[in-house]
Amino acid sequence: MNKTLILSIIALCMVISACEVYEQDEYEEHYVVESYLVANRDLAQVRLSTTAPAYEYYSFINTAVSGADVEVRLLASDGVTIEETIPFSQSSPGIYIPDTTHSVLPLRTYQLHILIPSDMHEITASTFVPDTFRVIDGVQDTVTYQSTANRLELTLSESNYPGRQNVFIFNTIASDTTYQNLTPVYRDLWDGPESIRDYSNTSSGLINEGNFTVNSDGTVTIRYPWIAVAFYGDNRLVASTLDENIYDYIRSESVQLGGSTLSPGEIQNVITHVEGGIGLFGSIASDSIDTFIKRPPFEL
Repeated sequence: MNKTLILSIIALCMVISACEVYEQDEYEEHYVVESYLVANRDLAQVRLSTTAPAYEYYSFINTAVSGADVEVRLLASDGVTIEETIPFSQSSPGIYIPDTTHSVLPLRTYQLHILIPSDMHEITASTFVPDTFRVIDGVQDTVTYQSTANRLELTLSESNYPGRQNVFIFNTIASDTTYQNLTPVYRDLWDGPESIRDYSNTSSGLINEGNFTVNSDGTVTIRYPWIAVAFYGDNRLVASTLDENIYDYIRSESVQLGGSTLSPGEIQNVITHVEGGIGLFGSIASDSIDTFIKRPPFEL
């Protein structure tokens, strides 16, 4: 599972949790949900908290909501009938874990239902889990940085998301994150020891399947951008396909954080697909492969 991608999304949710994202004259508190399903993995925890005013330091423990009734429901193929209900119990303030083991099924709909007894407030959200896939070809055990002879490519098995093309995020996670191991581009960007952490996991951002080479057998091939490789040495390349919720969240969040030419008055709210609150209840399918990025001859 791409834990680093999940942690990155959680960090984005913390941005939303710490400030007001809706247009209003005065601050209004909202409930915040954070939970991410991964195809063929056990159900993940559900985090429940509230927003905090933008001028206050955000801390999850200070905004955590306890005592809620939490459950995740597997819906039948009609998208309405409940096929299975998995109850959750509180393990610590604001953290809820499933009472039973359940492996997340791809191409199925899951519904989150939360009831907060103190005010009888109800929160609901649903996600359609992406189809699974595998990295099946294209990456050698060792690849020379910026080589034209053995390009860094990934070929992914066929995967479908009903109603639209797949949307992917590719992450490069480095093992040896020392200054000496930085590739030239990131060495030029280096701004002191603390910045190294920022380069240990680089992301491609959202990439639509339409940008890939679609092969005759239904597989897709992407030429991995060298700009996404920050370190020489052992690297893990992680490919993840996203559901509608995470896709909408990330693309709208990028506008909130300056990824647009819109003026401040025109910026739209972050899209969360949560009824009765904000945050993210989403899902991904993921696979990864390891490779060694070798220094080119001019760096030896």
